[in-house]
Amino acid sequence: MGLQLVFVVETNKKCNSDWIYIKDTIEHFYAYERTQVKFSPVYMDGKGKYQRKEKQVKQLIDQYHAMSETNHTKVMYCFDCDDYDNHPSDMEFLKEAKQYCDRKGYEFVWFCKDIERVYIGKKVNDNQKKREAAIFKARKLINNVDKNKLSVNYYHANTSNIMSILDQNPELKRKD
Repeated sequence: MGLQLVFVVETNKKCNSDWIYIKDTIEHFYAYERTQVKFSPVYMDGKGKYQRKEKQVKQLIDQYHAMSETNHTKVMYCFDCDDYDNHPSDMEFLKEAKQYCDRKGYEFVWFCKDIERVYIGKKVNDNQKKREAAIFKARKLINNVDKNKLSVNYYHANTSNIMSILDQNPELKRKD
């Protein structure tokens, strides 16, 4: 039996920054059987387009299940919280996205206020996101990330719930 983890991320395929941080998190904090776990990123190309990715997500699920009837898939939609605490529209967006995930049986992963602030501690301009993620990976800056900041249950600056969600998968074992 295999597990496919589908990560629907805000960035686009060319930039790929969100996936770099997420994949480094998995590689650094978790052990898993590489032949039993498949990772599939899906790129939203803007967070407001999350519902448009349903067909692509379904195709990935169907393809993986077709390889073996015992395979299963977990889908994780990953969102930046943005200015949820200052702009009611950002909080409303998060509520709607969470409801969408709940209706579909998907996991709702959040990064407060954005993925760069969680992993590198600063806001990054859109035109620098790819570069900053490449530096993060090349310099192995995941070694400096506090795992406790990735296991938070409520929105708080520079934190995420990603490891709380990943921990729910028995195929992924936390490294000590």
